[in-house]
Amino acid sequence: MLEKFSGLLLKFNFYNILVILLALACTPSIDKSPYKELRELAFETEYDDIGVQNTNDKTVVYGIIMDWPTQREIVTLATFLSGDASLFLTSGASFIGGGGRESIQKSSIRFIHKYAYLWKQGKKVRWTPNPDLEQVRFFFLTTQGTYYLEDTVGEIDADTSTLTPIFDEAQAVISEIRIEAEKEKDDEDE
Repeated sequence: MLEKFSGLLLKFNFYNILVILLALACTPSIDKSPYKELRELAFETEYDDIGVQNTNDKTVVYGIIMDWPTQREIVTLATFLSGDASLFLTSGASFIGGGGRESIQKSSIRFIHKYAYLWKQGKKVRWTPNPDLEQVRFFFLTTQGTYYLEDTVGEIDADTSTLTPIFDEAQAVISEIRIEAEKEKDDEDE
């Protein structure tokens, strides 16, 4: 068997072996969680996608995305000016498109209106950094690009961060999503 395998290797040149190795390295991940893909889709959402008009050509914050590391996983909250709000967890659990529920829609829009001004304090990003296990990050999707602010989990938990108020408001949106998800589950159980 070893001789047969060695003979086959001799028939392939270096480039063929390289192509085979690259193909094996590029095979889909066995990770079945949709978290990464859903998070990427949230960041790829553009202003024109949400169906809100900008009549004054000013910079508009049309979405705020929060990455929040908990003890067990990363939670990403994606909110949009249309009222849509989604929640993605690295465990694979998700709640998508809450804008069809009035309580979530109002909470999401209030969140963005209340904290949109913070984009001016943020750092502009050309690509989206991966979530960090020590940092809570807020990304502001604007018509001029994506900006972000961050602080440590410890500072936010200790209520010593300037980002604690926006974090608390994000928790209010998450609470609305949880309430609606529980209602949906109760309806399915009946």
